[in-house]
Amino acid sequence: MALIRTASAQRWTPGNRPAGCLAHSAGRFRLRADGTSHFDRHHHDFDEFWFVASGTGVIRLGDADHDVQPGDILYTAAGIEHDVLAVTGDADLYVFWLSWALPDGASGLHLHRIPADAAGHRVPYRPSA
Repeated sequence: MALIRTASAQRWTPGNRPAGCLAHSAGRFRLRADGTSHFDRHHHDFDEFWFVASGTGVIRLGDADHDVQPGDILYTAAGIEHDVLAVTGDADLYVFWLSWALPDGASGLHLHRIPADAAGHRVPYRPSA
């Protein structure tokens, strides 16, 4: 499949990515501006890119918090924890991700340093200042 319809929650996975494509996975996630969404602080054993398509929010990469807006690209290297701390605008936050090729022995999963992170947390709405 060379086309994925992220609006229909489709994504590329190892089972359906295009022949010759080095990406491990790609897709989109949405965090609602009403404070009802959940996210899990995690890291990977592979590199990942995020592209903020619309909305605004606060994303933590490692120990640094970043106010993000449409057009921003974030790079999360293997081993760097990342999390969504808040949606800050009046619109939902839409982020596309692309996980690059898995290194030998990589799991391809969300990994958590502490078990409580796996349960996820509510992503609050914070009005922009």
